[in-house]
Amino acid sequence: MADLAQDRSTGPDAPVANDRLESWKEIATYLKRDVRTVQRWERREALPVHRQLHDKQGSVYAFRSEIEQWRAKQRKAPPLEVKGASRNWVRYTVILITGAACVAVYLWLRKTELLVPIKTIAVLPLENLSGDPSQEYLTDGLTDEITTDLAKLGGLKVISRTSAVQYKATHKPIPQIARELNVEAVVEGSYERSGDQVRVRVQLIRGATDQHLWAEEYDQKLSDIFRLESEVAHDIAEHVELRLTQNQQQVLSRDHPIDPQAFQDYLQGRHYWALRTNESLHKAIEYFNLAIQRDPGDARGYAGLAHCYLVMPFLTEMSSNEAFEKAMEAAARALALDDFSPEAHLAKAQVLMYHDWNFRGAEQEFRRTLALNQNYSTAHQWYGELLTFTGRHAESVREEEAALELDPLSAIVHHELASSLRDAGRYDDAVREFKKTLEIDPQLVAAHWEMAVAFQRQGKLEEAIRALKAGAEGVVKEYHFNPAMISAINDIESAYTNTGSAGYFRQSLKFHRHLPRPSYYLARDYTQLGEKETAITELKRSYQNHDPEALWMFIDPELEPLRGDPRFQSLVRAIGFQR
Repeated sequence: MADLAQDRSTGPDAPVANDRLESWKEIATYLKRDVRTVQRWERREALPVHRQLHDKQGSVYAFRSEIEQWRAKQRKAPPLEVKGASRNWVRYTVILITGAACVAVYLWLRKTELLVPIKTIAVLPLENLSGDPSQEYLTDGLTDEITTDLAKLGGLKVISRTSAVQYKATHKPIPQIARELNVEAVVEGSYERSGDQVRVRVQLIRGATDQHLWAEEYDQKLSDIFRLESEVAHDIAEHVELRLTQNQQQVLSRDHPIDPQAFQDYLQGRHYWALRTNESLHKAIEYFNLAIQRDPGDARGYAGLAHCYLVMPFLTEMSSNEAFEKAMEAAARALALDDFSPEAHLAKAQVLMYHDWNFRGAEQEFRRTLALNQNYSTAHQWYGELLTFTGRHAESVREEEAALELDPLSAIVHHELASSLRDAGRYDDAVREFKKTLEIDPQLVAAHWEMAVAFQRQGKLEEAIRALKAGAEGVVKEYHFNPAMISAINDIESAYTNTGSAGYFRQSLKFHRHLPRPSYYLARDYTQLGEKETAITELKRSYQNHDPEALWMFIDPELEPLRGDPRFQSLVRAIGFQR
């Protein structure tokens, strides 16, 4: 390693100025490797990298000429010269035997370590070495596809892309990343594209020791990208000692040729879907439709479209009936093309649950989804919702915990676990989990409001008020919601101060009237105010409108005063629940 304090940019033997590489990224690009690999070469193999300290910061640089000299040394080792062997044969024999024994022990230890089975893995975002920022979505998409292929194999826990993507463009040491994600191995690499040619370099690294277990380079045409993904996933599986069944081999053997532009449109759709905003969801739908037009035989475009419509009722003004009908239509098209698509089965499960209120059919589809991909974090998460609605709280918490284990840095998954804990009556645990959610994503306003419900059910109305107001501040800052709704939230504190809990729930009614589907929330407030007739009326309206929120009716403790009413019991049965 070069001396930290030494600057070799001056002096009689210094390389010329244009020989200099000015950053880790330039060095990595010159060597056609990713930054982490180059940093590892400096630490372990004396790659000549220099540092110059200035003020409180420092910069790194290297010289092409020195790197080429280092490369030449790496390619050849000096011959071992033995003199006077005839006079010192005993001494040299002992040295050779000792050396051979040491090498044998080292190789045995290395082999032993290599053969330690790997059961948990994370695929880090590939680094875009194309020199074209517009290729980032394609780089991310390829990372996502490799992750998905591995996740479908079973026998291996694969961390979700949502958590792995947090390490994009960071240079944390591999052991630290492995500890934070709780995995035994990490896959990292790089992506380059020139015209329709793609080159991907992949490395498998043991997390605890930062040891390279395997590395490979793949060259493929963009139209054969499926084959490249499958080859990478197959090779990784092989090197983590995962014995593939015949079904798993079939998962990786894709014969369907793709249209390169359709594939890029599909990846753009995935990119915008992940942003989960009103604008981005409409962009995602646009790209998925383009992918379908160009390649109508690829089920993934339809599955992506279905997933967009599934979240539209909760994030846009689209009605739930319209959104879920479109989601089911897209899911059905996907399943007609590929009945082994977990994404399509998951979409069908959600529609059966939220639109058809067919809980038995939804559970069958959730189970089918997880049979196809046990590492599907979103499937565990949404299955947990069904289990909550049907009162199976312990099972629900287990599913949400399984989702979190696969996606530990996802704010959404933390939020769903918190909601499951709250509905199971574990309020303190729920509050802790809501706070973790907000540590990960302070802009997830719903976490404040759902945490307020946990406080409310405990009778901690002052804490509930603080959570509601914190959420209102986030809404004003990030989402520009209806000012009247924000004003109603801000007035809750004075209403509570003046008239206690009655004032709190009266003001809550004013807040909830501004929601897109207010009836269910109004029914809860009226119940707490003792106005049972009005509460029943609002519940009937929620049922008749087929609001997704009506599915909470079976388990919501805030509706407990209504449970003895025959009209309430009739609504519960009509939805499909059994008491």
